[in-house]
Amino acid sequence: MKILIIENDTYLAQSISNKLEDRGYECVISKDLNLKLDKNNAFDIVLMSYDLCQGSCTNAIKHFKESIIIVMIKYINDDTVTKMFKAGMHDYVIKPIIVDELIRKIEHYREFDRLQKEVVFYKNYFEFVEGILNTPFPFTYNLPFIIRSSSQRSADIYAMRYARLKNIHFNFLSLKEVDWKSILNINNNVNEIVYLTGLEQIKKSERNELIDKLHKQNVLFSFVSQEEITFSNIVDISVAKSCMDMGGEIMPIRDYEKMMIAKYEGLYSDIELAKELGISRKSLWEKRKRYGIVKQRKSVKQSRV
Repeated sequence: MKILIIENDTYLAQSISNKLEDRGYECVISKDLNLKLDKNNAFDIVLMSYDLCQGSCTNAIKHFKESIIIVMIKYINDDTVTKMFKAGMHDYVIKPIIVDELIRKIEHYREFDRLQKEVVFYKNYFEFVEGILNTPFPFTYNLPFIIRSSSQRSADIYAMRYARLKNIHFNFLSLKEVDWKSILNINNNVNEIVYLTGLEQIKKSERNELIDKLHKQNVLFSFVSQEEITFSNIVDISVAKSCMDMGGEIMPIRDYEKMMIAKYEGLYSDIELAKELGISRKSLWEKRKRYGIVKQRKSVKQSRV
């Protein structure tokens, strides 16, 4: 991490620099407020002496707007603190400087900066994957409810989108890793929400007992299966809006059939769709009934390349 120390007291600046360099920081000392910066000469943190800039401090702060700015002041008043915060200062230290306090502030902002970048990274990742998987906009169901999906990945992304929409956080549990009986007595409050995956991993009788026990708890379930399941709130995202690969997993034939019927039945007549799928009209009718697909009105048939 590179730190710029702007201070006209050479002894003080060198003393601060020595102690920071002992902690592994790279320091540059300057008395010039108008340093010309480029991408190869940027500073993570700027320690700026209020004595040096005085009336031009707000402009100096804006000059280093990409850096974390800590102003070194002798006393607190409206000019040294309030106006500096409004201009973009992150924090301040009072002279004579206690170096341990300065280091604590530097490390705090370094960690804060790292966390901000990490949050942006994961936010961009989720938005990217949501787009690829054509993730539906979450229903505003109250917990608990079940996400039925064709893949664990698409269920997870839907759950994460729901969490971000609701501004909530999950505790993660998987029935692949824990015994279902161990979570029967879960008793979470409004601030403790569980995302429970792997309902398809246990027997139907066990599944029914588990859901019955947790039906009033703050639990979001994922169910990667087309097997029948009884619950009041089920979000079925197993019918994807595109033929994109669902997380690199092999899609079962019945899930593929369901997806194709739901996707194209509004574009073809029953005769045409059955022909395209290589099945009879009766078989198409039976599959639609089995998968719970409501027949849509036919629209203009799209041209195919």
